[in-house]
Amino acid sequence: MEKQQRFRSFIVPILVIILSLGNYSRLKGTENIRPIHIVSLLTIGMGIGLLLGSIIAYFRNNRKN
Repeated sequence: MEKQQRFRSFIVPILVIILSLGNYSRLKGTENIRPIHIVSLLTIGMGIGLLLGSIIAYFRNNRKN
């Protein structure tokens, strides 16, 4: 069960990042910032933050064991 939790903690942020990057790359007119640009960039940033947090927690747990 713990392996599934670790697997999910990496997969969910990666999927969020991929979907957000796909959404952001399809937006037109990036010279004028619209609210959807801000939401997409915030989502990408949160996904990267979650992924980094999961990676750090993974290595900390491996160091203790």
